[in-house]
Amino acid sequence: MMNEESTARADGAEQVEVSPAPESTTEANDGDVNGSMVKTKGGCCSSTKKFFLYDSSRPEIQAFYFNQFGRSILFISFMFLSLAILELANQQAGCPKNENGSYEHCGNTVYGLQPSSMLALMAMIGGIATSLFMPYAGAVVDYSDRRRGFGKVCATLLVLVNVIQIFIFESTWFAMTILQAVVASAAFMANAMVLWSYVSAPNDHRLHGITSSGRNWEVFGMLSYFIVVGIVQFTSGWDSVTLARFSQGLASFVGGLSLFLAYRRYPSVKAVKQLEEGKNLWLAGVSELWHTAKDLGKTEPGAQRYLLALTFLAGAIGSFTNLAITYLSEEIQMSSTGIIIFILINMVTQPLGVLVHRTLARRIGHKKNYLIVISYFVILTALFIGFVAGPDQMNWTYLISFLYGIGFGWYYPSSNGLFVSLVPKDRVTELWGFNMFATVILSWVPPLIFTTLNETTGNLRLGMIGILAFLVAGLCIAFFIPVKESNTTEEDDEEKGSVETPPAEADGEEGLQDVVVE
Repeated sequence: MMNEESTARADGAEQVEVSPAPESTTEANDGDVNGSMVKTKGGCCSSTKKFFLYDSSRPEIQAFYFNQFGRSILFISFMFLSLAILELANQQAGCPKNENGSYEHCGNTVYGLQPSSMLALMAMIGGIATSLFMPYAGAVVDYSDRRRGFGKVCATLLVLVNVIQIFIFESTWFAMTILQAVVASAAFMANAMVLWSYVSAPNDHRLHGITSSGRNWEVFGMLSYFIVVGIVQFTSGWDSVTLARFSQGLASFVGGLSLFLAYRRYPSVKAVKQLEEGKNLWLAGVSELWHTAKDLGKTEPGAQRYLLALTFLAGAIGSFTNLAITYLSEEIQMSSTGIIIFILINMVTQPLGVLVHRTLARRIGHKKNYLIVISYFVILTALFIGFVAGPDQMNWTYLISFLYGIGFGWYYPSSNGLFVSLVPKDRVTELWGFNMFATVILSWVPPLIFTTLNETTGNLRLGMIGILAFLVAGLCIAFFIPVKESNTTEEDDEEKGSVETPPAEADGEEGLQDVVVE
């Protein structure tokens, strides 16, 4: 399935024939990796094109930008849907409402669970569904001629789920929760697999420019959508449910249009691998994952140990946003407006973390930088769980959001940079599929721990312990990652790790943590 693994792969350079890019003066200079730069006239327009539309004359790169913009909006809309699910679950459970619009953690149940367990349940089901679906989706990309058609189906399902969620009411919210967990999560990741399989470039410098522009479209889509919906919420005074209907409608229209424009530009491609006789696609994907994991221990032990650490770290960091929304609403008694502000602070402070990463990676190297940022998350999470509890500490949560924003902006490029430094240059693209699969394979465990402890003890702070435990486990494994000598400079590795390679998507159930501004 995708190259050597499962998930979305970035090895488009091996799968799609690179269309010759027009050698405009500006782009020709950008592609000069030998450093000979010729001054050109371009001014503001030229800089803007490189920032947002690098190498955009190629249809598949145009599709990449449209897809990045559209899927980011469809993803971030989940934040507003989550607030509506919490409100409706508490209403149906009969929990009393506070003066600021939040609900008390009353202990009543709905569908056999406390309202505070619903988002964790959704994350748990979504993680399991995505992990099971990834091998099949990756194999479709690698072993069949239906990559473009498969992507169309997944993008359509993603948009359709958002359209259906416009009709969220007290009688439908639980069905919407399951729909989001099973269908939307899997469709989002499958679309991401198709997206990255088309990304290609004739050299590393050009690939760097393309993925940087793609990331800028992703961040621009999230921020602009979040700001628009936030303004509507502040000016309209709507409750969480009404706001969620509006946000899902807006996301369906803008995100759906963007994905439609993307898939109109993707070309059809042939299979890149031959399926063995008698083996179905899902088994082919699972088999490839297994053999890749086993072979890495012999050929690239550092990368294998990094990926093992990643399964724990990504599970913890990827779960934070989902579980934090519940914690803020139920434990801190924060209103939906306060939670929106919390998330916005988290998003806009992430570029500060990128600056921290750039500074440390160049001075102390990738592994030490990686260990420091993980330690930062361990300490910050321990402080959050241990000392921030109750409505009287609500203002401290905004400082926590600021600090987590720095951590997210710091963690992702440092993780990517370490990975790039651990594998041979010619295998980076090949192994990105396995890297991304590692980010979701255990993503369901921290939500499971949260749900179990919340249901048995009623203590949300104790429920958050799963995140801390996974962070500590990942840190312990990361200490024993062997680092090999690299022929490239630290600055080169860091640049590739933070921008050139595709972001980890699991996000999904991917979270705001996936936003890294370069």
